[in-house]
Amino acid sequence: MNIYPSIIIIIILLVIMWAYAAISKLLSLAEFKEALATQVFPAWIGKILVWVLPISELGIVGLMLFQKTQLVGMYASFTLMLLFTLYVGGAVANLYQRRPCACGGLFGKLGWTRHFYVNIFFTLISIIGIILLESGK
Repeated sequence: MNIYPSIIIIIILLVIMWAYAAISKLLSLAEFKEALATQVFPAWIGKILVWVLPISELGIVGLMLFQKTQLVGMYASFTLMLLFTLYVGGAVANLYQRRPCACGGLFGKLGWTRHFYVNIFFTLISIIGIILLESGK
C-alpha cells in the first residue's frame, strides 16, 4: 500500500492547524498574553508560554515541511497536541476552578467541548502520521 498520499494529507492538515494557531496568537499577542495570565497555572508560566507556544507551533510547521524532519515534527505535533488535549479535557471535566481559554482565533470560539473533540482529532492524526512514517522507513 502506498502511504505517501495519506502522509501528505496529514502533514497539510497539521501544517495548516499549527500555522493558524501560531499566527493567530502572534497577531493578537496582547490578548493572548492577557488570556495566559488568567489560566489555572502560575502567572510566571504564562509569561514563558506567551513566546514558547507560538514559536514551538511554528517550529513544528518547519519540521513538517522537510522530509528528513517530518517524523520529528510528527512526534512534536503529537506531544503538544496531547498536552493541549489533556488541558482542554480538564476544562471539559470541570477540574479547574476557572476555565478561561487562551486559544487564538477560531479555536477560542469553539467552546470547551468542541475544542476537545478538535484536539482529539489532531492528536489522532498525529499518531496516524507517526505510524505511517515509521512504517515507511
